[in-house]
Formats: sequence, C-alpha cells, structure tokens
Amino acid sequence: MIKEKPFTKLLGLIVVGAVVLAACAGQNGAKMGMAEKAKKEVAKAEEAVEETRQSTDGTGLWKSTMKVFDQARSSLEEGEYETAIDKAGKARYQAEKGLAQYREEQEQYQLAVKAGEGSQGFDEQAMISGNAPGE
Repeated sequence: MIKEKPFTKLLGLIVVGAVVLAACAGQNGAKMGMAEKAKKEVAKAEEAVEETRQSTDGTGLWKSTMKVFDQARSSLEEGEYETAIDKAGKARYQAEKGLAQYREEQEQYQLAVKAGEGSQGFDEQAMISGNAPGE
C-alpha cells in the first residue's frame, strides 16, 4: 500500500504535466493560426490596394486607405494579429470601395459627355459666365 502512494503521486504529476503541456501547445497553435490568418488578410489587403492603384493610377485610393494598410502591416510585424486582421479588413474594404467609386465616376463622366454631345447648340462659355439661356 505504501508503494502505491508514490506511484499515484507520480501518475498525478504526469497527468498534470501533460495537461500543462497540452495547454501551452494549444496556445502556441492558436497564436500560430492567428499569425497565418493575419498574414493572409494583410496579403489580401495588399492585393486590393495594388489593384486599385494600378487600375486608377492611384487616384482611386482614399486618403485613409494607405494609412490603415500601413497600420495593418505594422501590427503584423509587432505580433498584434487581431489588430492586423482588423486593419487589413478595413484597408481592403476601402480599396475595393475606392475602385468601385472610381469606376462609377468614370461611367457618369461618359454619360455626361454623351449627353453634352447630344445637345446641339450648348454654349459652354455662356454657361460658365452665367449667361446661359433661361437665366
């Protein structure tokens, strides 16, 4: 009976040690998972920013887009994975919306040009000077 107590203590220590190691491994695994997810999200944001930059010669990027994107990259480098994911999502959203806005403005411009071409006798100078017919 005396021999069983040391064995029971040893078995208890082994179980506790295994639980502690499993918990540590789980945290490391979760952190590694967050790191990979953050890297992927920052890469997606970078793709969106570059697509907008290339498609619009940079004019489609909102003022805050690069600032938010830079914050995402900095957060990733500092190991702040949740912040990196959040900022990358915002930068990606802004880049995509900026590109959509640019395309909409281009479409509206083309419609305005067609409408101007269709109205013969439009005197642009008179309009600019405030002497357009009906004024």
